[in-house]
Amino acid sequence: MTKPKKFYSRGFDESFLQRCDDRIAAFYQMWKSKCKDDHIPSRSDFDPIDMVRFLPGITLVDVDKETQNLTYRLVGTNEVAVRGKDPTGDSVKEHFHATTWEDTWQNYNHTINNQGIVFDDLDMPNSNGIIVGDETIFLPLSSDGEYVNIVMLYSIQREPSE
Repeated sequence: MTKPKKFYSRGFDESFLQRCDDRIAAFYQMWKSKCKDDHIPSRSDFDPIDMVRFLPGITLVDVDKETQNLTYRLVGTNEVAVRGKDPTGDSVKEHFHATTWEDTWQNYNHTINNQGIVFDDLDMPNSNGIIVGDETIFLPLSSDGEYVNIVMLYSIQREPSE
């Protein structure tokens, strides 16, 4: 039996920078530096060599343009460990790591349809049932500058505040 969540916070603007972990802020600033001429970046704008320190916490999710179905494209090693399994290639709806699909979809929906950022901070059980703080940022990527075809997430875990 999983324990109920202890803390939950969500933000849709840069105000999260005042309270997020430094690693989340650094990842966001890296993404923002790739935004040129008011366009969101594409996957090809990121060189994995420049992102080595972030790779364990990165998740890439493909977005189907017609149906908006979400599929895990890449899941970092830390994310796999937290989940206790690797969902790469699976449907996000069937294998999301959060309390409810509705909360999960709200984050993706905002990122996809508004080309917006989402910061999600939630205390939840890890794969061992231990409550940890999970900070995640959802960032849009677009291969054509118009439609979000990938959502890039970066997550860190911390001991929750009592």
